Formats: sequence, C-alpha cells, structure tokens
Amino acid sequence: MSLIGETKLGILRELRDEGPAHGYAIADELNLSHGGIYTHLDELREEGMIKVEEEQEEGRGRKMYELTENGELLLEALGE
Repeated sequence: MSLIGETKLGILRELRDEGPAHGYAIADELNLSHGGIYTHLDELREEGMIKVEEEQEEGRGRKMYELTENGELLLEALGE
C-alpha cells in the first residue's frame, strides 16, 4: 500500500527537480490532462505538500505551485 499515488508523487518530484511551476507546465511535463492536474494540485495543497503563490501576468492572476518542507520530507521518507 502506497502513502501517495504515482501521479501525486510525480508532481512532487517535478516541483523538487524543476522548482516552482504553473499547473499547465506540470501537466505537460508529466503528460497529464490540463483539467485533471488541478484536482491533484488541490489535494496536495490541502495535505500541506505544496503551496500556491498568485502572480499577475498580463493583467490576470496565475498560480505558481511550489514544494513545501513537508513535501520535501515526504519525498525523503519515500526514498526519493
């Protein structure tokens, strides 16, 4: 039994390895649907594994997702 699903684990790895990113960029990198990525991102945020920063780009807000210390600790605990 896994503590975290493979998709969420991939998201955490991506944020650790590449740094903060927009949801679409994460989805593209992991070959996930743009709509489906946000369910995973919201769950990871609620679990305290990632945080969200709003940034303004061309007059509209975009969210940047970033790994938290808890997310880093989880990856370490899983041997990532």
